Amino acid sequence: RALRMLRAVRTLAPGLAASAGVASGAALVASQLPETWHVSAIPVSIVLGAAAANGPLKAHAALLKPGVGAATSTVLRAGVICAGAKLSAMQVLWLGWATVPAAATAVTVGMVAIPRLAAWAGLAPRLGALIASGTSVCGVTAISAVGPAIGASQAEVAIAVANVVAFGSLAMLLHPHVAHRVLPADDSASIGLFLGLAVHDTAQVMGSAAAYAEQYADTAVVSAAAVAKLTRNLALAAVVPLMAARHAPGAAAGKGLSAGTLAKAVPTFVLGFVMMALARSAGDAQLAAGGKAAGLLGRDAWAQCTELVGGVLSTKLLLPWAMAAVGLSVNVGAFAGVGWAPFAVGAAGAALVGSSGLAAAVCA
Repeated sequence: RALRMLRAVRTLAPGLAASAGVASGAALVASQLPETWHVSAIPVSIVLGAAAANGPLKAHAALLKPGVGAATSTVLRAGVICAGAKLSAMQVLWLGWATVPAAATAVTVGMVAIPRLAAWAGLAPRLGALIASGTSVCGVTAISAVGPAIGASQAEVAIAVANVVAFGSLAMLLHPHVAHRVLPADDSASIGLFLGLAVHDTAQVMGSAAAYAEQYADTAVVSAAAVAKLTRNLALAAVVPLMAARHAPGAAAGKGLSAGTLAKAVPTFVLGFVMMALARSAGDAQLAAGGKAAGLLGRDAWAQCTELVGGVLSTKLLLPWAMAAVGLSVNVGAFAGVGWAPFAVGAAGAALVGSSGLAAAVCA
């Protein structure tokens, strides 16, 4: 038994080490980029991984494959589970429950319309689901969670991430000026609501809000945008299992989303993600009631614990590690026939979700 374990370690080690090395390099590169770009190590990991896989490491693909496969499955799933610690229903209730209907509308518009646009453009259903999730919910984190749940290919994940980085960055730059021109200058809540619903990734939302606050001297916009984005992020707990069921074998044949289909289709790690989010919400509720989280931890200790699991372990360690492996799995040749369609769908989806957010802000 010990010998089998040793052989497994020797087989997996090269790919796992290469993925970890790429992720470390991505963290270094991301830390050197201008802060105003608000680019995390996760998308950089995919880019560097793809560059390495199709360059200096191409000759060692067979050696790296087992470990890279483990990183894109086991490591990624662990990262998704830990990401659940970042989602708390109590935070939304504390900061402003009125954002819930607006966020639900924006997410629903994207999750319904973008897959239909993707089908009309001839894209694979799973690619449409990834673009919809990343655009509508929470950018790269949503893609990372939905991808393994629906069995998406590494190339599909990479294309969806490229959409989020491109159109999310564009929204981050443009939407502060749109907000200033369209919305009342003294309505910080509506401006923050628009930015929180219309920009893709959490880092991009905060960058957009910070840019508005600096340029137009309105710091209240930052907290309002954070509330709207957090509310949007909570939708991930519902989107992941629903997408898993929708893309389960037999679902396309018209069997529908029965309770049995949902139970069989939802992977165990998705349940772990939902349970982690529920645990975070329960702990926050206990603190709000004057008790201790899990009966043990005070407010400061609980905040440190959830940040360690959801912020450090998931966002800074496991997900970049897994996304580096995704990059190492990508064959650039797979992009040769992609064409403009995925990016046209991404642009149209970003416009739809952004317009929904703007409409919500105007009506608020």
